[in-house]
Amino acid sequence: MNKRSTSRNHVNEKVVRLIAAQVILLTLATLLTEWIGLALFLAVDFALRAFTRTPSPLALSAKGLTKVLRLKPKPIFAPPKRFAASLGLLFSLGIALFLYLNYLTASYATGSMLIVCAFLEAVFNICLGCYVYNWFVAPFINRSVQKRQQGMK
Repeated sequence: MNKRSTSRNHVNEKVVRLIAAQVILLTLATLLTEWIGLALFLAVDFALRAFTRTPSPLALSAKGLTKVLRLKPKPIFAPPKRFAASLGLLFSLGIALFLYLNYLTASYATGSMLIVCAFLEAVFNICLGCYVYNWFVAPFINRSVQKRQQGMK
């Protein structure tokens, strides 16, 4: 396996956990200030991590922190993390929409759910989005691949 394919299929667990800590802080700041711009910043950051290879601002700062703290990289499988980032995108867009519509209770509830998910990742290395991926997305992908392989025989 070459370096390029490894980096495409794997991410550094330490970076992911530091990103989650930053998501907690930014989501708290969003809810406390009710500033839609912060929610949209989070949405863009999640979108970059979920759908592109472009490093997001939070990923860049987390990578810098791992170097400063001299944390040894720990590669983990990337697709569940990208799926979890897509869920984070939905949460962030929900927060922004609810703030825009002045549905403060809904924005606080949505933000609280995002904070809980990020907290579990940052502190306990528990990725709820990864569980959803492994329970629902991966089996669907595996069935599709098996059907395609059977059709090629």
